Amino acid sequence: MQSAPATLELPTEANPTDYRAVSRILSLVADNLVTVDAENRAHPALALTWQIDSTARHWLFTLRQGVKFHDGTPATPAVLAKILGALHPDWTIQASTDSLTIDTESPNPFLLAELALPRNLILSRTANGIPIGTGPFRVAEFKPGKLLKLVAFEDCWSGRPFLDAIEIELGKSPRDQAVALELGRVDVIEAAPQAPSSSGRLRTSLPVELLALVFQPNSKEQDPRLREALALSIDRNPIRSVLLKGAGEPSAALLPNWMTGYNVAFSTQPDIKRAKALLAESQQSAIPLNPIILSYDPRDPQSQIIAERIALNAREAGITVRVSLSGATDIQLVRIALPTPDPALALGKLAHRLALPAPVFHGTNIRDPGIEDLYQAERSLLDSKTVIPLFHLPVASAVAPRVHSWEPDPLGSWNLADAWLESARSDPPRPEGTR
Repeated sequence: MQSAPATLELPTEANPTDYRAVSRILSLVADNLVTVDAENRAHPALALTWQIDSTARHWLFTLRQGVKFHDGTPATPAVLAKILGALHPDWTIQASTDSLTIDTESPNPFLLAELALPRNLILSRTANGIPIGTGPFRVAEFKPGKLLKLVAFEDCWSGRPFLDAIEIELGKSPRDQAVALELGRVDVIEAAPQAPSSSGRLRTSLPVELLALVFQPNSKEQDPRLREALALSIDRNPIRSVLLKGAGEPSAALLPNWMTGYNVAFSTQPDIKRAKALLAESQQSAIPLNPIILSYDPRDPQSQIIAERIALNAREAGITVRVSLSGATDIQLVRIALPTPDPALALGKLAHRLALPAPVFHGTNIRDPGIEDLYQAERSLLDSKTVIPLFHLPVASAVAPRVHSWEPDPLGSWNLADAWLESARSDPPRPEGTR
């Protein structure tokens, strides 16, 4: 992994490299009450069944029996209620013999998707912060920023994993990872979606990250006409074809099209003529004397060249943008992980991350806002001219030929519990899906 976490605490979605890495690790160690697939359908995990009342405030979860943590302690309803209660002090959580109830102050029809988030994994921690979960692997050794060793949990409720152990090398650059895979030193690496390894097999997710320009609250460029002019000056197609090597989907929407299906309603076409007209109307007539400062994440190897290309596009419309990592910043180029396939919840998480008002849904069905309601809520957020969406990007992994029974995950997770390795000896390989 490229990430080199000093702890196994989940960072925010605003740091997608570290967020993806730690969430992948923790998903091997711990379980959620439920999981949610790419089509936003909930599936049982530690909870077998669930019920919701008509107000969407009261939920009842029937739990699996006999589940144990890695240290041998039972994962009772009381323990699960305590863990979730610490994460959500605004919820009222009560445990019974084989179930727990969750009551929320306001209607929460998206609670299942919320419970499936990585931040709601059921785990405790040792005194030095090592996570203890109920998942297929337990932590055997952790060298912060360098190495993590996981071993199979023999008493896992879902069955012992086929693999005996996983070693994760941390802080490895994309180039070092690719070389290690080519030389047969590793079995799985993070990969660029557009550049599969010749000796590996690529696993590419749906577009699960948002790349966008975000105006800072203290930006000197507050005129919405100038902000719209900048948005109209950006030509996304060359950025995608050249700088992103064809990966990702150009988008002027916050949510990816696979979640909503309405992204065609948000145009991504540049319009230099309209941009110049808006600029002429803008009060910011001295733009060449007051360049807009655009910053980027220096840990992202593609960010700088994308930022410089955006500055070049802006210049064609008469807007001066200077790419810099020093001084006061007017705009930031950010990449944000979308933590859930639930569009309404994802929109709320993005709004919070971008310091936008919480989206408002006006539909009559509190359990499902509907596509039209979702569209109007997103359109309202974009009308603030605070954010300019650019792309939705996938994440990818490459695996060595000896790795079997690891199906691609549309959301980018590493589901390794059912994977097995082909023997290094000359024995005939086992069929797919067999032990």
